[in-house]
Amino acid sequence: MDSEKKESVWTPELVEKLLDDLKDYADKFTTYKQKEGETHNKHLLTITKHNRNVLYVLIIFLGLIIASMGYLTLSEKVSGDALLFLVGTITGYVIVFIQKLIFDTNVELPVNDENI
Repeated sequence: MDSEKKESVWTPELVEKLLDDLKDYADKFTTYKQKEGETHNKHLLTITKHNRNVLYVLIIFLGLIIASMGYLTLSEKVSGDALLFLVGTITGYVIVFIQKLIFDTNVELPVNDENI
């Protein structure tokens, strides 16, 4: 065995350059994750706004149906049983609809291949 020592390839300049490069990549990664989080939040806000608008339209539509059926019941064109059946059916539908809005939080984000 020779007492020759191999010189290290890692000079202080090389280590400093490597750390600078790693810092640049870390900054890019944190920026990417921040933009991804912002996109996710915007997507959830859009879904929430859409669900709220659908709910408003649904309430107005079902209210008009019940009001017109109530009018027909008052004018004795249909029986009270039909109104009761309609109100029960609509109540069940609304409960299931609200349950889906509240408990269905599995939101799939669309994959955007442009940034990859």
